[in-house]
Amino acid sequence: MQKVLVRSIVTLSVVALVFTSLLASPVITLAQGPNLIQNPGFEQPYAILPEKENCAIAAPWIAWWIQGTPGETSQGYRVAPEYKAAIRADFPYNRVRNGELAQQYFHSFGNFQAGVYQLVSNVAVGSKLRFEIWGMTWSCDRESKGNCDKATSGDPSPMHFRIGIDPYGGADYFSPNVVWSPEQNAYDVWTLFTVEAVAKKSTVTVMVYSYPDYRSQDNNVYLDDASLVVVAPPPVPTKAPTNTPVPTAVPTQTPLPTATPVPPTAVPTVVVPTCPPTSVPVVAPTCQPCPPTPVPQVPTPCPTLAPVSLMTQLTSGQGLLVSLAALLAIVGAFAIGFGLGRRK
Repeated sequence: MQKVLVRSIVTLSVVALVFTSLLASPVITLAQGPNLIQNPGFEQPYAILPEKENCAIAAPWIAWWIQGTPGETSQGYRVAPEYKAAIRADFPYNRVRNGELAQQYFHSFGNFQAGVYQLVSNVAVGSKLRFEIWGMTWSCDRESKGNCDKATSGDPSPMHFRIGIDPYGGADYFSPNVVWSPEQNAYDVWTLFTVEAVAKKSTVTVMVYSYPDYRSQDNNVYLDDASLVVVAPPPVPTKAPTNTPVPTAVPTQTPLPTATPVPPTAVPTVVVPTCPPTSVPVVAPTCQPCPPTPVPQVPTPCPTLAPVSLMTQLTSGQGLLVSLAALLAIVGAFAIGFGLGRRK
């Protein structure tokens, strides 16, 4: 039930913002340079929330609050605060820090769990952001006690005043994603609130939160001069290490041993054996010329003729015929000579 009420309140706030924007001049982004907040000074135009009494919010800021149960609200706990523009003429004349207006929300004789927020788009994911805002509170237990002279705080309620960033762009004030600043009471003096977070999405939410403990006569919150800046860009993606090609070791070739030149082998001189002379006509085998030696082969010498004895030559093969013929010739010659001698 509580979440339904919160959503309904936020929806009504957005509707009021659109409605007022159509009636008034367009929303002007007053932020200059690195400030990402629109209307950081809470100046005009102000959106009037329909069906909510005394509720005017500097556009494009959005009001939020937690509506208590009927039992709580009947006793003054967690009631819906009033929202309006604070002006310089408001006593004690310090309710605006810069410009002409500041945002004020408050409730008399009651406490509230409430604040404002703004969605900021086009944020670089991974960038580190710093949200700052100046805030002041006035909390007086009971003015009739005389301890709140000149609209200052007396017996004040702890305010639980803080600011936050939802880096995912959500609007749930109880989400664990919200990064909150330390709490400060900021009684009667403009006090700087600061918080930093890393953007997880391209849209982030900046929030203001307060929850005074007591149902004081005066519980007032004032806001002015907000900023959201990038204090560090997204980290540069680290490139995956490139495998550096390792030069392939070229195997060292062992030089082949240089062949030691071999001196040419002396070709032996081929001596063709001479046929031995004989006293008798002997038909000796004719020595055939050696066949032409092919180059580069070493010529093969003719086989050496083994010496043959004369008797072997005369008594074998063809030599035997020659010997017989010679013998017959000698015998014939002797017979002819013997015959002639007898005739004389």
